Amino acid sequence: MKSLALFFLTAVLLSYSFYSPNEIDEITLTCKVNSCDKIDKLHIYEFNGVVFKKINSAPTEDSETYQFKMPATSPRFYYVGLDGNNTKPIILGTEEEVILNGSCTKFQAASLTKSNLNREYAGIKSLLDKYKSEFGQLMQQMQASQRSDNIDASNQAILKLRDLDNKRLALIDSLEKTSPYLAKVVRLNTYLSYQNHGSADLSEIEYFAKEYFHLADWADPDYNYMPWVFEGISGWVQTLASVRLPQGLQKNYIDGLLRQIPVNSRTYMLAVGGLISGLQQKKSPLVADYAKLYIAKYKDTEPAAAARLGQILKMSASFMTGVEAPDFAMNKPDGTPLKLSSLRGKVLLVDFWASWCGPCRRENPNVVAAYKKYHDKGFDVLGVSLDKTKGRWLQAIEKDGLMWHHVSDLKGWKNEAAKLYGVTSIPSTVLLDRDGKIIARNLRGPALEAKLAELLGG
Repeated sequence: MKSLALFFLTAVLLSYSFYSPNEIDEITLTCKVNSCDKIDKLHIYEFNGVVFKKINSAPTEDSETYQFKMPATSPRFYYVGLDGNNTKPIILGTEEEVILNGSCTKFQAASLTKSNLNREYAGIKSLLDKYKSEFGQLMQQMQASQRSDNIDASNQAILKLRDLDNKRLALIDSLEKTSPYLAKVVRLNTYLSYQNHGSADLSEIEYFAKEYFHLADWADPDYNYMPWVFEGISGWVQTLASVRLPQGLQKNYIDGLLRQIPVNSRTYMLAVGGLISGLQQKKSPLVADYAKLYIAKYKDTEPAAAARLGQILKMSASFMTGVEAPDFAMNKPDGTPLKLSSLRGKVLLVDFWASWCGPCRRENPNVVAAYKKYHDKGFDVLGVSLDKTKGRWLQAIEKDGLMWHHVSDLKGWKNEAAKLYGVTSIPSTVLLDRDGKIIARNLRGPALEAKLAELLGG
């Protein structure tokens, strides 16, 4: 494996040609694509940490050729395609002409020619993926050997981690001479092992939180348009959220990282977007703090992103206990609308389910039993069905004896209330107090019974 890395680095040294934005005034991106008969334009996007923002469009010349002219700059990541969901990442700015070959049906698989920088980036990305996989395997080996008190095996894994650290540092050193821009990509993706680079005054999680990006220069303007800022920070904060640190400590680490990044740089915008993405994936209440920060700072310059984050704020509220549950209205079986907030005054279980969901149907008897026991004491249920067929929905209600409120928009997994509450699997429940504030999520069976006994008395 070592020879592979050396071969790659040698190839980079031999093939890389330096470009300066001062040598050319304009760059040309020519897209030669098929299966575009009904598509009259392709677009170039920038990523602002939340959404893809269209910055350029090119009409077709012959239904297969689209050509963009853009001013020369330092290297920047862009995205070319039909829309923000079907694009090809590409580095532009320093090479006079780049050619993209592909299909409108799958832009992600397009190939790039006449671009040393993009070709070398693809090689670097493959090498980074390889190093990341090796790091994960060695960490697993070390942890397994420590659990079994196999000191020799643990030490061998630590030595191999040191060798991997050195290969990563050697890659950076080589790229500094041949492709400084790609060296910056690697710096953002290089986390050196705690076992070989940590210190006695830091625990492993403290080292991870404080030193993960210590090779990155956050003031470097090339990071302003580098999506690895977003990706790296998203992954970093997901790990912080996974180790169950107190939220206050998590926020201290996050804010410490943000203080290292120039607050008026575009890098800062990508960083905040990465935090929002990672915290949202972990369903952390902290997502609201950074969504509000992004909106306050960029609502005028990035209105589409701010609008999207407004939706995320509504959704994130459904994961936080003690806050008012996001309101929604949906039709009952008779076609009349029912608003969630109209059911305040009782302890309410919002139950996301469907007639086709086996686990939901098996859980229904438990909810029926709880309803019968506690309804007269102030307990109610709102069933939100993810069905698409009204007949099957109504048959399941009757067969299972579900005598409470029911609503559905018959959109299946695209149910608007389910999206608002971040429901990705069913059965899924949200328990609300009499004032419509969230008490808990996903209480079932004995857990639901115990909570209702606590709230309403056995």
